[in-house]
Amino acid sequence: MDDNVIRAKIDSFINGFLEYSIDRLTAITRYNIIKFIKPQTVMQHLGSTTLIAMLLSDYLNEIGITNDPEKVLRMAIIHDVEEVVSGDLPHDLKYDMRYSTELRGILNKLTNYTLNTTLNMIGDAHLKSKYKKLFDEEKSKKTIEAKIVKAADDIDVVIYTRQENKLGNKTMIKQENTAMKLYKKMLADILTTHDKKSRRSKK
Repeated sequence: MDDNVIRAKIDSFINGFLEYSIDRLTAITRYNIIKFIKPQTVMQHLGSTTLIAMLLSDYLNEIGITNDPEKVLRMAIIHDVEEVVSGDLPHDLKYDMRYSTELRGILNKLTNYTLNTTLNMIGDAHLKSKYKKLFDEEKSKKTIEAKIVKAADDIDVVIYTRQENKLGNKTMIKQENTAMKLYKKMLADILTTHDKKSRRSKK
């Protein structure tokens, strides 16, 4: 490919997708319907989750639970990419099964719309397909890499809510407890399901 074409493509990423996404992700505040003292942007959450996921990935590889660290990092950094367009939706609204299946369907359509809108800004069909596949895999929570990212996601919530508690905000205890339960459940799944697979593969 001609150097000028390559430069034009990269310039397009910078002036389009990257500029817009970074501007939005650094401005969108999480927990926007809950009282907080120190705000956390979506970009801060993505960075924290990615760091936690890297450490989890490496540690699990160390103890014999094989996973792909690069895939984990890529999943972690894009796991909330649809929020570039939709903003941060409350956790209960997205996941509480007491809400109607109709609402769940609408939220799924919103996620797909915002994700496609965001990825279309990249302007490259191959890359869009690649990132969409990673995003969908992370949301499925079926592979070891997706489970690591989910555990890291929950750990970041635990850390953030504990920091809020230390600052004097006592209103996020429910969020901390919920995230801790979800993290422990996902870690147990990883250690049982995937440790057994690793043992079988060594026989």
